[in-house]
Amino acid sequence: MRVSGFIVTALIIASVITFPVAEAHILIVADSLSDSPYMYDEAKKVATTLKNRGYQVLELYRNNATVKNILKGMYGADAVIYAGHGGYMAGHYDGRGGNATPPFGLVARDGYIWGAGDMMMVNGTTFYAPFKYGIPAILLHVCFSTGWVEDYEVKNPVETVYNFARMFTGAGANYYATAWDGAEIIYDFLNGARNFYEANQQNYEVINQSTLYNGTQVWRNDHGYAAFVGDWNGTFPRFNQTTPYDDAAAEEWYITKNRPTFTGSKPVADFSYAYCGSTSIRTFAFTSTSYDPDGDDLTLKWNFGDGSTATGSNVTHTYAREGYYTVSLTATDPNGLISVKKKTLTVGNPKPDLVVTGTRKSGSTLYIYIRNQGTAAARNFYTRVWYGSYPTKNYRQVYTGTLNPGASITLKTYYRYSRGTVKVDYYNRVAEKSETNNLRRF
Repeated sequence: MRVSGFIVTALIIASVITFPVAEAHILIVADSLSDSPYMYDEAKKVATTLKNRGYQVLELYRNNATVKNILKGMYGADAVIYAGHGGYMAGHYDGRGGNATPPFGLVARDGYIWGAGDMMMVNGTTFYAPFKYGIPAILLHVCFSTGWVEDYEVKNPVETVYNFARMFTGAGANYYATAWDGAEIIYDFLNGARNFYEANQQNYEVINQSTLYNGTQVWRNDHGYAAFVGDWNGTFPRFNQTTPYDDAAAEEWYITKNRPTFTGSKPVADFSYAYCGSTSIRTFAFTSTSYDPDGDDLTLKWNFGDGSTATGSNVTHTYAREGYYTVSLTATDPNGLISVKKKTLTVGNPKPDLVVTGTRKSGSTLYIYIRNQGTAAARNFYTRVWYGSYPTKNYRQVYTGTLNPGASITLKTYYRYSRGTVKVDYYNRVAEKSETNNLRRF
């Protein structure tokens, strides 16, 4: 077991106002005093793993782990991972397993971030931790964080864990601390654990007992080397929830230390679909695989691309005709944040079907009316008009790039004869549903 701590003194004052913040990063802080290479190595390994998984990570090690940088890094964070020392004030602990009384703090390169009730305190100023609500705050090796200091368990471990955790839980975080190589809990999440309960069950240090203290359940394992305070349903963020660290926004917060209002993360919309062959060649079953990173319930609305809509997680729809349809699923969370997923669906065996619906002569100009009455777009075809029995003599032709299903187009060309023959898709480049209706005489 490795835990360590430092001692100082401080004062308390306060300020609270709000402004918004949304997506953010993972903050990792380690070895702020450059005296614990095992902390640095463990944190660096975690950071590399997370980045390889697509996470946006802000790393603060050694000289960079200053009070200002750590606090700015907390701004809007989706998770905080701290591997370092824990601090206490003179006269609040005897160093040999006696009672430990707050405040306790995180040790930065150039100072301390203290807990002051359910707030944080720096240089006598108190403020709420600026990270997002419901995030994991994971502490590794930190003195007092589990009720241990070096090789001594304090006389009042449950009270100590409660008081250390409050600076994090006061801002809504789920607090997990361990005196051992505690990154295991992070790998449990990355390997499929959906929440702290599942991760804890997979972990070597299973936390299995709790004590109610000041109305809060404080959880510890058998030897007290790991502790948890929070919601067991709490999660670790997904990689696509994180975004790059925003230093400008963090600096703005650091100047005022106003309390952020969290708008939450956008939901992630997605779905799968399957052809219901036993029912109809045009009937499909749709299943939402959408989720909300914040764990909120989602409102789901489907648009099937043919004017029909539906709501719910699992729906079926029957199309009236073959074709290509863009199906969209809109997922909305309780905060009004929206995510949309679109997929193109092939119904039946759609093909174009070109037909000449009419002609009109005006002076030396011939107007030719073409319609695609099929169920797929027709592309890159020529329409030719000629006089007499031979289409290679006395002819004109017009190129068309795309004609969508159900669409019509009017072509015009110079033509001095009063009679003739028109053929759409003259070179037979379009694979049509019918090849017998392309010709028209006038």
